[in-house]
Amino acid sequence: MGRVRDDAAMRASERCCELYISRGTTALTVAEITAAIGISARSFHRYFPTKADTVQPVFDWTTDTFNAHVRTAGPGAPRDVLRDGFRAMLGGAHAARTRALFPLVFADPGMWSVFLRAVHHGEITLAEALAPRLGLPADAVLTRTAAAAVASATRLALEEMARTGRNPEPLFLAHIDAFAAGALGDLH
Repeated sequence: MGRVRDDAAMRASERCCELYISRGTTALTVAEITAAIGISARSFHRYFPTKADTVQPVFDWTTDTFNAHVRTAGPGAPRDVLRDGFRAMLGGAHAARTRALFPLVFADPGMWSVFLRAVHHGEITLAEALAPRLGLPADAVLTRTAAAAVASATRLALEEMARTGRNPEPLFLAHIDAFAAGALGDLH
């Protein structure tokens, strides 16, 4: 996908997310979506293989934003770097969208699948961003495990937010703390 197409797909994805939020549902036809966001059906299908994929560019942006923060943050406690990365991708100016969109995504099986793919992709790319901070290769067991824990903490926090309405940031940090404390205990 070229940069112009990427930008157009991102704008269309953002408009789709706004539409889902304003309507309170993802149960819209492609015709309803294209009419509401002002693109042709042809453009829609060029950007999104399926209706569920309309959220993918927004999810990719969140992953890229988190990873960029981890790569560029100055020295600091790892927990603080992760907290600030979480804020950058899902908090601040994006907090209202996060709180409104994710319950809709989690209720839609197709979008749930897209979300899980995004979490997996985020885990893999986060390992590359974490590796320099950990002083380890991206494919080291500790690096991959740390990335998996962060990705899982994000997923769990968003699921609990969708279920309870609670603020996802403290939920994310609680899961990070549980992973850091050795949530599996002594398995030996």
